[in-house]
Amino acid sequence: MDILSYITIGLALSGPLVIAVTIVRAVMTIDRSIRSKNKRCAILVLCSILGLLSMLALILAIWFGYGVAHTGKDAASDLAVLSTTLIPSYLVVYLAWRWYLRSEKAMGFHTS
Repeated sequence: MDILSYITIGLALSGPLVIAVTIVRAVMTIDRSIRSKNKRCAILVLCSILGLLSMLALILAIWFGYGVAHTGKDAASDLAVLSTTLIPSYLVVYLAWRWYLRSEKAMGFHTS
Protein backbone atom coordinates (compact mmCIF):
# COMPACT_ATOMS: atom_id res chain seq x y z
CA MET A 1 0.00 0.00 0.00
CA ASP A 2 1.18 3.46 -0.80
CA ILE A 3 0.73 6.67 1.14
CA LEU A 4 -2.39 7.67 -0.82
CA SER A 5 -4.14 4.50 0.33
CA TYR A 6 -3.35 5.32 3.94
CA ILE A 7 -4.69 8.86 3.49
CA THR A 8 -7.88 7.50 1.93
CA ILE A 9 -8.42 5.05 4.77
CA GLY A 10 -7.74 7.75 7.36
CA LEU A 11 -10.23 10.10 5.77
CA ALA A 12 -12.84 7.37 5.48
CA LEU A 13 -12.50 6.52 9.18
CA SER A 14 -12.50 10.14 10.31
CA GLY A 15 -15.93 10.98 8.86
CA PRO A 16 -18.11 8.67 10.97
CA LEU A 17 -15.90 9.26 14.00
CA VAL A 18 -16.37 13.04 13.83
CA ILE A 19 -20.14 12.60 13.47
CA ALA A 20 -20.21 10.25 16.48
CA VAL A 21 -18.27 12.72 18.65
CA THR A 22 -20.66 15.50 17.63
CA ILE A 23 -23.65 13.34 18.56
CA VAL A 24 -22.11 12.80 22.01
CA ARG A 25 -21.73 16.58 22.32
CA ALA A 26 -25.37 16.99 21.31
CA VAL A 27 -26.45 14.58 24.05
CA MET A 28 -24.52 16.69 26.55
CA THR A 29 -26.32 19.78 25.26
CA ILE A 30 -29.68 18.02 25.63
CA ASP A 31 -28.82 17.17 29.22
CA ARG A 32 -27.86 20.74 30.01
CA SER A 33 -30.94 22.17 28.32
CA ILE A 34 -33.23 19.84 30.27
CA ARG A 35 -31.50 20.86 33.49
CA SER A 36 -32.08 24.52 32.69
CA LYS A 37 -35.72 23.74 31.79
CA ASN A 38 -35.28 24.83 28.17
CA LYS A 39 -37.42 22.22 26.43
CA ARG A 40 -37.42 23.99 23.06
CA CYS A 41 -33.64 23.79 22.81
CA ALA A 42 -33.71 20.13 23.83
CA ILE A 43 -36.21 19.33 21.07
CA LEU A 44 -34.15 21.23 18.48
CA VAL A 45 -30.96 19.45 19.51
CA LEU A 46 -32.78 16.11 19.35
CA CYS A 47 -33.85 16.98 15.80
CA SER A 48 -30.24 17.81 14.96
CA ILE A 49 -29.16 14.39 16.28
CA LEU A 50 -31.69 12.78 13.95
CA GLY A 51 -30.31 14.89 11.10
CA LEU A 52 -26.73 13.86 11.89
CA LEU A 53 -27.74 10.19 12.02
CA SER A 54 -29.55 10.45 8.69
CA MET A 55 -26.53 12.19 7.18
CA LEU A 56 -24.32 9.36 8.45
CA ALA A 57 -26.67 6.78 6.92
CA LEU A 58 -26.64 8.64 3.61
CA ILE A 59 -22.84 8.81 3.56
CA LEU A 60 -22.54 5.10 4.33
CA ALA A 61 -25.10 4.28 1.61
CA ILE A 62 -23.11 6.33 -0.93
CA TRP A 63 -19.89 4.59 0.09
CA PHE A 64 -21.55 1.17 -0.12
CA GLY A 65 -22.96 1.98 -3.56
CA TYR A 66 -19.56 3.10 -4.73
CA GLY A 67 -17.93 0.00 -3.29
CA VAL A 68 -20.21 -2.48 -5.08
CA ALA A 69 -20.37 -0.57 -8.36
CA HIS A 70 -18.79 -2.21 -11.38
CA THR A 71 -16.52 0.67 -12.28
CA GLY A 72 -12.80 1.13 -12.23
CA LYS A 73 -11.68 2.16 -8.79
CA ASP A 74 -8.42 3.96 -8.34
CA ALA A 75 -7.04 6.39 -5.77
CA ALA A 76 -8.32 9.46 -7.61
CA SER A 77 -11.90 8.22 -7.76
CA ASP A 78 -11.71 7.13 -4.11
CA LEU A 79 -10.63 10.61 -3.08
CA ALA A 80 -13.34 12.17 -5.26
CA VAL A 81 -16.06 10.16 -3.52
CA LEU A 82 -14.60 10.91 -0.11
CA SER A 83 -14.33 14.63 -0.81
CA THR A 84 -17.90 14.91 -2.09
CA THR A 85 -19.24 13.21 1.04
CA LEU A 86 -16.86 14.36 3.76
CA ILE A 87 -16.53 18.07 3.02
CA PRO A 88 -20.27 18.75 3.44
CA SER A 89 -20.42 16.52 6.52
CA TYR A 90 -17.45 18.31 8.13
CA LEU A 91 -19.17 21.63 7.46
CA VAL A 92 -22.44 20.45 9.03
CA VAL A 93 -20.60 19.03 12.04
CA TYR A 94 -18.68 22.28 12.54
CA LEU A 95 -21.84 24.38 12.38
CA ALA A 96 -23.71 22.02 14.73
CA TRP A 97 -20.85 22.11 17.24
CA ARG A 98 -20.81 25.91 17.21
CA TRP A 99 -24.59 25.99 17.67
CA TYR A 100 -24.38 23.64 20.66
CA LEU A 101 -21.75 25.86 22.28
CA ARG A 102 -23.75 29.02 21.67
CA SER A 103 -26.95 27.52 23.03
CA GLU A 104 -25.14 26.32 26.15
CA LYS A 105 -23.64 29.77 26.63
CA ALA A 106 -27.09 31.34 26.24
CA MET A 107 -28.44 28.95 28.90
CA GLY A 108 -25.76 30.10 31.32
CA PHE A 109 -23.33 27.20 31.14
CA HIS A 110 -19.72 28.29 30.90
CA THR A 111 -18.02 26.35 28.13
CA SER A 112 -14.59 26.98 26.76
